[in-house]
Amino acid sequence: MKRWIVGCTILLTAAAACSSGNGTLSEADRTAIAAAVDSATRAFQAAERARDAEGTIAHLAPDFSMYNDGVRTSYDAVVESIRATMGTFQHFEPQWNDLIVRVLGPNAAVVSFTFRDSIVTESGEILRSTGPTTLVWERQGTHWLIVFADADHYPVE
Repeated sequence: MKRWIVGCTILLTAAAACSSGNGTLSEADRTAIAAAVDSATRAFQAAERARDAEGTIAHLAPDFSMYNDGVRTSYDAVVESIRATMGTFQHFEPQWNDLIVRVLGPNAAVVSFTFRDSIVTESGEILRSTGPTTLVWERQGTHWLIVFADADHYPVE
């Protein structure tokens, strides 16, 4: 039931981000939007890999929120967590697989993928997790920003 509610929330958020006229996008427009969102997604991943807290945060819209392991989390809480932890990692290797970009309209797209993270903490502890992630991107001015995310983490033994 929880996953169904989260799925519906993602779809409603994405639909709200779409502007009217999304059916009038040409294939060239869809391809260009998909490429721009793919590029923004990979830049977001690169910022995480570089343990660049501010670079990671720069990809989040001011009204960003997410479900993190089923818990609704606000922009402020996510930003606080990123700033408090990212710089303490000795190593962070986010691997993203099966990345799919779905253009919803001229100003919105959904990206989904599975991840496998490996983190070495400041104390040398190795943390590994895997799971699905969904990102809802919205064009705000000339930038693509994440307005909503959902991630579920499962430990890797």
